Amino acid sequence: MRDILLFNTYEDGEDLNDYRGRYNIFMLCNKNLVTFVHGDDEFLANGGDIVVWPRSKPCDDIYYHEQMDADVLLVSDYFLDLYRPETVWEYRGLKYLDKNPVIHTWKHFTRERTTLEEDFKQLVRHLPSLYSYQGEEIFGSLLRVFLYDIWAPFAKMAMRFQVEGVPSSHFAQFLTDVQENCRKHRDVAWYAAMRGITPKYLTEVSSYATGRPAGDWIEECAARVLRKELSANYVSLTDLAKEMNFSSLQAFSRYVKRVLGCSPSEFRDSLTKKYTFFEDLPSE
Repeated sequence: MRDILLFNTYEDGEDLNDYRGRYNIFMLCNKNLVTFVHGDDEFLANGGDIVVWPRSKPCDDIYYHEQMDADVLLVSDYFLDLYRPETVWEYRGLKYLDKNPVIHTWKHFTRERTTLEEDFKQLVRHLPSLYSYQGEEIFGSLLRVFLYDIWAPFAKMAMRFQVEGVPSSHFAQFLTDVQENCRKHRDVAWYAAMRGITPKYLTEVSSYATGRPAGDWIEECAARVLRKELSANYVSLTDLAKEMNFSSLQAFSRYVKRVLGCSPSEFRDSLTKKYTFFEDLPSE
């Protein structure tokens, strides 16, 4: 599976249903309607709208006008974890995104929409050299800019979201603590102690605010760190286990297998295949 796909639905004739559940979908709608179906919910996007649909969110169907025109960026979990912005407000917007994956830019965000169109052009321009010398780093930097810009309207909308009955500052502080400390600390009790609250209360705050327990957020952040560190082949597994405060290499391997679904060695072996993904692309 390729890490990145970029296309226009009208010009390239791609069917979005071929990719649902496999990629994180970022879409700039230009003309005509598209509907994402999730259970009993339908999310409608029209010309000018922005859609962000995470791979982790089940999508039962996508249907649209046969002449629907949209610019689409598909990103694998691996590549997204490598280059996504590490920002607390991204997490805080996930609850809003879960219920509102469509932003109607014509209402409040026309300037942001213009910026995203320019970002998209840059990504298209650099895609053919993605896996050339320094190409991934350049493309990844452009992707990070695109993600900052596409999250801006969601962040503004998320600021209006209030968790009733729960001190939202506790959850925001927890996420900040996790991002700063998950390399060495992956226990809910440790983070609760930092803020002078009980692990049970921290889990209740997290579950109420996001529908996910605190341990899930710790593992997700740790998984990002692991993917980045395991991508650096010059760091030995033994040294990485020590750096991340694991008691042994065996304990480290068990944790990696649980959160990534494969052993550290298997993960590194899988990386050698990605440079064959774009052999069919024309050279510049």
